[in-house]
Amino acid sequence: MKKIAIFSVGSGGHVIPAKNIVNELIDDGVPIDRFIFITDKRGIEYLADTKVKVFVLDVYRSNYGLLGYVFNFYKFIKTIHKARKILIKEKVSILLTTGSYIAPIASLLSYKMKMKLFIQEQNIHAGLGNKIASIFPGVVFTSYPGTKNLYKKRLLHVGPIINKNLLKNKNLNTSKFTLGIQGGSQGSEEVNNLFYEFYKKNYMNEINILHITGKGKEFNKIDDPNYIQHGFINDMNTYYSDIHLQISRSGGGSLEAAYLGIPQILIPYKHGTTSSHQFLNAQYLEKIGLAVIVNSYNELDIILKKILNNLDNWRNLYFKENIIESGNKKITDMILKEINEEL
Repeated sequence: MKKIAIFSVGSGGHVIPAKNIVNELIDDGVPIDRFIFITDKRGIEYLADTKVKVFVLDVYRSNYGLLGYVFNFYKFIKTIHKARKILIKEKVSILLTTGSYIAPIASLLSYKMKMKLFIQEQNIHAGLGNKIASIFPGVVFTSYPGTKNLYKKRLLHVGPIINKNLLKNKNLNTSKFTLGIQGGSQGSEEVNNLFYEFYKKNYMNEINILHITGKGKEFNKIDDPNYIQHGFINDMNTYYSDIHLQISRSGGGSLEAAYLGIPQILIPYKHGTTSSHQFLNAQYLEKIGLAVIVNSYNELDIILKKILNNLDNWRNLYFKENIIESGNKKITDMILKEINEEL
């Protein structure tokens, strides 16, 4: 049975999908010693609970696009050399990367070492890492149809990677309307502040509020028995099973709520390379009736106020019933076939 290395760094939006795939493959009978994770100091935070062997590298992260890699070529090559030594020592035959700044390293190593390469892209507009990685031979699994900024011949649309333990047919623990707020795996100051501004100006005692602020972004400004705040939640079922509507960023994680049929008010991140994919993610979910986009406090005020003033018919104001299919089985079936192929 072949061994697989998972190259996954950065935020939970990249590392958590990789963990979900590994956990599912283990449940399908692949021994835990057939996996290794290669990550960095940012990604290790999300791997604290895994029993898979983890290697931490100092992976160069460019803040200046491709130009940053050109001027820091030595750091890039140094990381490739260290990763290659790990792959040889661990006798790895297959590579999987979930994008970001480690994806070019994984793809280059797969080409040089003649290993099978799988790439997962969770956004509708791929970042620079997966754009470069998709040039190399391999398969690119996409969460959204019509994913942009990738080498088209390599693409296979399968749907998003979802934690299989999430409750598809959820029974809400309370009949009282509950609003959920979160800003992704790292939280969002903008989302927190926009919600707080709305809270100060509007009467909200008729609903429950469940707020994930992000680690280090907790605040004590709201003293209300209907308001519950968390910095971070490990078991998202405890969050999703309670909420009727979510206010959120529109990274890859927004597909979790969409998969569960939870309507969303999405506030795309507006800065840097993330802005393009967040806006396009939100645009797609809005088009199929699972979300509505807001770009300012005034837009949030109008939309949320209209929903809260029409709780008997709120879903029909902006949202439609629609289904997002999970890509988990299609991905794990292809990887299982490669793992079990004779060496």
